[in-house]
Amino acid sequence: MTKIHDSKSMVSEQDIVNVENQLSIKLPDSYREFLKKYNGGYPQPDGFDFADGEDGSSVDKFLEVSDSKNEGLINYFNTYKERIPKNYIPIAKDPGGNLILIGINGEKAEVYFWDHENEADDGDVPGMQNMHLVALNLDDFINNLYEIEI
Repeated sequence: MTKIHDSKSMVSEQDIVNVENQLSIKLPDSYREFLKKYNGGYPQPDGFDFADGEDGSSVDKFLEVSDSKNEGLINYFNTYKERIPKNYIPIAKDPGGNLILIGINGEKAEVYFWDHENEADDGDVPGMQNMHLVALNLDDFINNLYEIEI
């Protein structure tokens, strides 16, 4: 079973509504509940595979509702919103500078891995070419994390 360590102070429904209003987005219910329960943190275990079984990565840290430049959800969204497909938001990062995204604004709340090495060129509209489906929903994503053997 996955445990989340070092999560930040709990956030309220109003905190989440404030984030949604500030970013003009609607978060999926599953992610709203995750933020209320954990608000960031390091999962253990942390490894995951892509849905097609081809590859995978690990979660370095879940993003949090805070003013943190390095782990803040709002900061990450504003930094990457022109680089990731519309209707997705970063929820975590991997150790290599890639992101884990979830669908927002009524999009299916599927979890994707976003590969920064293959992102759209400057000026191009970001598409799904560098996105890899990881899980059909957040609960499946978290429940399927596993210990990576070294």
